Amino acid sequence: MKRKLILIFTILTFISCGNENDDIYKTKSGEFASKSGNFIAAFPIKPGYTAIDNQIGLDKFQIHMFRTSLGTNKVFSIEYNDYPEYMIKSMTDEQIYSQGVTNFANKMADSFRLEFQEPIEQNGLNGVHFVFGLKKHLVDKGVKGYIAGKLFRNGNRVYTVSYIGENDKHTDSFMESFRLIK
Repeated sequence: MKRKLILIFTILTFISCGNENDDIYKTKSGEFASKSGNFIAAFPIKPGYTAIDNQIGLDKFQIHMFRTSLGTNKVFSIEYNDYPEYMIKSMTDEQIYSQGVTNFANKMADSFRLEFQEPIEQNGLNGVHFVFGLKKHLVDKGVKGYIAGKLFRNGNRVYTVSYIGENDKHTDSFMESFRLIK
């Protein structure tokens, strides 16, 4: 199981190296922004960018990922999806957030368990904040880490802001800094 967790962190680190993208720039405040993603966040170092093709039924869209890591056990990430308009309009914000947290829980079910989720408001955006803790069998083996995440919806775009890893001094500032470019 520890190997599986290390593999997850390694894959996330590899993905975080992503493609170079001039869409990502450093702001005067020292944070990083994405023109196409329309957001600003306090990544600890410049994130890499990766786009993955996705499909639901006949609808194709991309998952846009901005990631950086501080070693193999500290991954800072912002992802967004632009869902087809008819699909996103058929769901309430609460349904979107609930489904997003459930999808996250299903992906990480072998290693993590949902500890809590709560509605939040951050920089003018309503969303949900959630935290996953390691399962007991991994804690008993000395593995450290957790997942902190936030989901926000803006029109047909859904943002996921997350941190996966051990405690890090940059986590709170990263998580709390996410906002849209006005």
